[in-house]
Amino acid sequence: MFYFVVRHLRWAARVPGLPHLFDALLTAATWLFARRRLAAMEALELEALCLPAVRVVAHRFGGTEFVDRNGRELGHLHGNGLLDVPIGRERAQALLAAGQVRPHHVFPCSKWVSFQIESLADVAFALDLLTTSAGFPERL
Repeated sequence: MFYFVVRHLRWAARVPGLPHLFDALLTAATWLFARRRLAAMEALELEALCLPAVRVVAHRFGGTEFVDRNGRELGHLHGNGLLDVPIGRERAQALLAAGQVRPHHVFPCSKWVSFQIESLADVAFALDLLTTSAGFPERL
């Protein structure tokens, strides 16, 4: 459903409040059908908040956005557990080639990548993606 909406109903992102409603529905579906994923999403948020000067805000298209002290987006987490992170073109190409991430669902040929969180085992890698985006010493 997520990919159908992103690909075919992209215009809906400009309707005030609609992206947030859609993401809330994704989160509700995750709560109902994928509790392990929801627990992992919550763990990622808690771990990210332990990083220096990282805070969590609402993303403009729904979901949770991780920002640094200057308000620069480090990445965002959709209600279905999809983490989108800008990590640079070279790093993105390397991780894509290794099959660790997939192309961003809107900007596939960019510095953005997407990573699907499924369980607590995925939190460490997702946190590494965020720290790479933040410019902290690379742990990947």
